[in-house]
Amino acid sequence: MMRLAVLLLLLVSSAFSSSPLIMKHADSLNVARTRGILHLQGRVLFVHDSIEFRTQHATWNKDAEMVTCNGGFLFTHPSGYIHAHEGIYQKKNSMATARGDVNAGDSAHTYAFKGEYLIYDREQEILTMPDRPKLFQFETHKDSTVDTVTIEARRIIFNKKESFAEAYKNVKLTQKDMIVTCDTGYFDRKNNWLSLTGHPTCDMKNYHLTGDSIFMVLDSSGKSLKSALVIRNAHGVQEEEDKRGAPGHVTEAFGDTLYAEFIDGKIERLYVNLNAHGFFYENDLKDYRNLMDGDRLDLYFKKGKMDRAVVAGKAQSTYFFVKKDRTVAGKNEATGDTIHLLFDAQKNAVKSLRLLGGGTMASGRYVDMEKTARQKKAAELDSLSKLAQDRIAKAAAKKDSTGKVAAPAPTEKVVAPAPKAKNGPAPAPRKTPESKISPAPESKKKEPAKTEGKP
Repeated sequence: MMRLAVLLLLLVSSAFSSSPLIMKHADSLNVARTRGILHLQGRVLFVHDSIEFRTQHATWNKDAEMVTCNGGFLFTHPSGYIHAHEGIYQKKNSMATARGDVNAGDSAHTYAFKGEYLIYDREQEILTMPDRPKLFQFETHKDSTVDTVTIEARRIIFNKKESFAEAYKNVKLTQKDMIVTCDTGYFDRKNNWLSLTGHPTCDMKNYHLTGDSIFMVLDSSGKSLKSALVIRNAHGVQEEEDKRGAPGHVTEAFGDTLYAEFIDGKIERLYVNLNAHGFFYENDLKDYRNLMDGDRLDLYFKKGKMDRAVVAGKAQSTYFFVKKDRTVAGKNEATGDTIHLLFDAQKNAVKSLRLLGGGTMASGRYVDMEKTARQKKAAELDSLSKLAQDRIAKAAAKKDSTGKVAAPAPTEKVVAPAPKAKNGPAPAPRKTPESKISPAPESKKKEPAKTEGKP
């Protein structure tokens, strides 16, 4: 079978090389001094087997069987076309090279290419695009709708026969609401899978995946993601937006390996192995993260919402109990060999928890956070009360120590001077201590002096 394939390939190659390269038309022709070189001008047309190409100016090296076109380049073949500013065709290896604002596509409208440089291997039907190209792959459905996959990179190699693309450096793939980035990517459109390495990321509506490498499988229609395998430093995020007054939620998982399954664009299962760590929280209670840790973590979803979880191998979990008024009443902490959690999708809360022992003893406890908050508040009030009492006591003690007034020192009373004598200076006033002056006895009161006046 292998020999037959090689023989057929040789026959095809010989058929391409045996058919002559024919110059069908040119407005003018000049023969160069160099042997075998022709310069062609105006509406130049060449034909080789089932291909043809046109230009306004061409240099034909007949010995090398190569035509260089620098007056525009339109290359057509049974399966497609190439259009560019310049082009070269080599008959011996059936290779076409195009440069400058290159546009290429196939007659069936399944792919298109835009870039600055293109190498087309006619025998293998391989397009090599080394200068920041864009590759578009189209799929038309029975209802006439068209799905488009866009690939951007520094370098792309596209095998048209196999619908297989290789992309290198700054790779970005876009399909509907899915965006994939990486350093190296392989995209098999025929078998609907993608392989990404070098800081790969995958973003879809409500989902985000990262790791050292990611292998993705699309559904049979190629429209949506069917599964994703993330290897080494795996991280997955699932987000649900607020709906009808109900808060949205976020689920995150970390581990060495992560595997996720999807149906109709919604996650159905998430598996994390080795050093599994996960948590989930509601958007209005971001500070209260429900935790799940163990050697392995299995999360199961229904219509995109978490339905149940199994934590295995040195399992630990913490989840918070939220009341109807959106206050947090308490939290449940559990450890064991395996923990099974059942969720209420409508309330987005843990409905039941089951612990299994084994290598790790099963244990659990409930922390009444409301009671703890009340006790903390009471302790704070007691502390404030004691602090206020201490301040009052210190203020009273300070007042007592400064409020005692010392007895005043004896003071002297100044006696008014006697009336001034007529023939001499007034005598100096006498100073008598206040303590030596005593009041007159009440029994010897003086009667007021009588004054004479006219009636």
